[in-house]
Amino acid sequence: MMPTFGLLLMADPSALAGFLDQAARDSHVPGVVVMIQRDGKTVFQHSAGFADLESKRPMRVDDIFMMASTSKPVSATAILTLVDQKKLSLDDPVKKFLPEFVGTSTVRQLLSHTSGVFGNTPVQPRLKLIRDFDKTLAEAVDGIVHEPLAYDPGTKYIYGGASFCVAGRIAEKITGEEFDRFAARAVFRPLGMKETVFRTKRDLTARIPKLYKHESSKWIETPAAMDRPGQRGPRPDGFILVAGGIYSTAADMLKFAQLHLDGGRKILSRAMIDEMRKKQTGALKENYGLGWQLAADGSVSHGGAYGTLLYVDPTRNAAAVVMTQTTGAAKFQAAARKKIQEFLQ
Repeated sequence: MMPTFGLLLMADPSALAGFLDQAARDSHVPGVVVMIQRDGKTVFQHSAGFADLESKRPMRVDDIFMMASTSKPVSATAILTLVDQKKLSLDDPVKKFLPEFVGTSTVRQLLSHTSGVFGNTPVQPRLKLIRDFDKTLAEAVDGIVHEPLAYDPGTKYIYGGASFCVAGRIAEKITGEEFDRFAARAVFRPLGMKETVFRTKRDLTARIPKLYKHESSKWIETPAAMDRPGQRGPRPDGFILVAGGIYSTAADMLKFAQLHLDGGRKILSRAMIDEMRKKQTGALKENYGLGWQLAADGSVSHGGAYGTLLYVDPTRNAAAVVMTQTTGAAKFQAAARKKIQEFLQ
């Protein structure tokens, strides 16, 4: 049993750093990086613990992390640039671009997990369609669009990655580019996100922390979804996991967050920024926008299965990113978010 988190901390840098150091010592995470910015300036950055427990390589603030589902707001932003350009409508039916699609779902529903496309249930055998990294996105989506819908569009919220892959394939059809190249052109390069990739020919193993799971009071190294024998990190080719395949740094992710705090700049319109933050799940209880999880206080965020978290607080003109590489980190993510909010008071 992992020990519980300590008492509430005072809102100052040393207290937040101490919380992170203690979390690593107490094995809540093997290692972690947190970076916070306010009014466009970095006001906190700290690394704690280890990127490699076996070699005792310390975690570094410029390490590169597999973002998993924290990729979703980034991918959604790229796709929505096409709406601003009038090349796509949120209410376009998927069939307009993928005639083989079996349902009446819209692009809006794809990006809000209400499309009827199957979700991430671990026992879902169809998940193999978005877990085979030797295939292309086009090949994966060709399989998805022929699958029966899991529910009637708009009637349920079923969280998953396949619907985002379908949306990403629509972007490919519109632009004639593979999704990673499109995202780099539309978002990464304009924002100066030089360390952010879906795929690369470079071997980034030395800068990517090992992924661990905590089991029987021990940290056990486990491969990430894209890892190959002897190499961690992104592949040079193959499948583009639109919903969760980005590798990035804390600094790069905050460049992306600042876009949303700044109202979109010249990359995305203010109207699209607002649409992403608007509840898209209708009368359903889940509060999800377009690629963002919504909170009652107006903040938006998105976590990832490997422990990452991006948090954007428009009321305080602030953003934060939590970077770690461990499965089952939901309690730590929630605790870290709370400490970040206290820091920003």
